[in-house]
Amino acid sequence: MDELPGLVVRGFYGNNNCGDEALLATMIQYFSDDYRIIVSANNLVYVKEKLITPKIPPYDKLKVIWSLNRGALAAPDVAGLLLGGGGLGLGFGWDQYMFAWRYGKKIIHTGVHITEEFISESSADFNNVTSTFLRAANFFSVRHRRSIVVAERLGVHPKYVPDWAFGLNQTEGPKPKGDYIVVTIRADTNRNNPRTAVFLKSITDYAAGEGLNVALVPFDASDQNLTRSLDIKGEMMGNLFSKPTYVKYLLGQAKAVFSLGRYHPLVFGMSNDVPTFSLDTVRPGRSDDKTCLQLVEDGLEAFHFPTDRIEEFTPAEIARLVRLYGGDGLAKPFLGHKAAVDQAAADILQVLKS
Repeated sequence: MDELPGLVVRGFYGNNNCGDEALLATMIQYFSDDYRIIVSANNLVYVKEKLITPKIPPYDKLKVIWSLNRGALAAPDVAGLLLGGGGLGLGFGWDQYMFAWRYGKKIIHTGVHITEEFISESSADFNNVTSTFLRAANFFSVRHRRSIVVAERLGVHPKYVPDWAFGLNQTEGPKPKGDYIVVTIRADTNRNNPRTAVFLKSITDYAAGEGLNVALVPFDASDQNLTRSLDIKGEMMGNLFSKPTYVKYLLGQAKAVFSLGRYHPLVFGMSNDVPTFSLDTVRPGRSDDKTCLQLVEDGLEAFHFPTDRIEEFTPAEIARLVRLYGGDGLAKPFLGHKAAVDQAAADILQVLKS
């Protein structure tokens, strides 16, 4: 049997971040039956040392190339470039994107977040370049409806496809004893932040009042170090950064999920129809941050607590919202997101094979 054609996949992969590894696992899940996945990583030395040599899946079975290896896109057995998903900033993946375009390869730009940084208020030339870059993709989708509004200012009309990890399969594994809630704390926004302790006290008081255990699930090593330093009473479920299918299962068995700044705990909780709270310790009100947009756009704005709602976040309010979630008053459109991701994958396969 002939070897499958190659598909270069570029994102923030190979950095031991559970959310980004979830995206990579999803791409492998949907496309590896038809394509030989080639991972483009920004830190090839780290990937080889920390992931390939210790035989950490999926890197032990994949070809991994440097993100500045443009020549890989010229290879005749490579079908195209898949850029995404994730909150990839302006210019991310530009080198390989340009070479894929130059050599007539299919470009799939998907699951990303287009913000105002893609637009200049003073330079039409800048906007023309950005618009041309985005329109070069054979399939272009964004994971927030807000991104459609921004892209359309450039004359670009992306598809809406929910975050790819809504489609990620799950792997069962050990769970904490008894009923539990999950808490994930992002390090860079919560280090030396007095609001963090306020949010955490309400969470742990709620858990104690409901007889629930607390499972601490960090999404990368910096999260884990910070969480340990906070001395929270709970069970540390650490070093799971490269096991996104298990982490998704773990969050899916919780009675509630609380994320202080991390995005993919929201996706994992919502995918499993678990009451999911986003706690923003740095921004007031509605923002264009992905942790806010996901809940607001999916009808869960009451479950998003920015800095100007911190006084509302009490054990009693948590309990009220959990009861509300379990009732019939919420539409929960996000329960259809997996089907939307399934369809997008099928559409992309058609594009790649056309």
